[in-house]
Amino acid sequence: MKRGKKSRKRKRGPAARARIRANELFAQELERKKDRLKELEAETRECYENVLERYPLSAEEQKDLEYEWKLGLEVIADYEDATLEDYLYLDTGTYESEPLSDLIEWGVSEAFWRASFDLANALGLALVTTIDEAGNINGERVNY
Repeated sequence: MKRGKKSRKRKRGPAARARIRANELFAQELERKKDRLKELEAETRECYENVLERYPLSAEEQKDLEYEWKLGLEVIADYEDATLEDYLYLDTGTYESEPLSDLIEWGVSEAFWRASFDLANALGLALVTTIDEAGNINGERVNY
């Protein structure tokens, strides 16, 4: 048998320890966000289902609206602890008597757009966005 030097365990430096700690903190933050999204989903499910009941949507449109709901919940979770300056970076759309018919493209129905605006209002991601009898949209909405 060959006798040689005993291998030494490599000690981690401060940068490696900091990186490990940052990864642990990141994992904890992801877990907290995941838990918060579950809470928000439970809190807003009734609003989402009420919007679904109000509008006759195809199966594909229902799937799209659910996706939009989940995206809205992520925006809410991301901006819960935001500062006023952070809100300035949100992309918002302003509607000043814009015809709803201008938005109806690519096979998306008027019912879907109405449901989408109602959902944004219910989630608090729109500032009193209304659609009048003539089909004109008024208000502001966070684009997500």
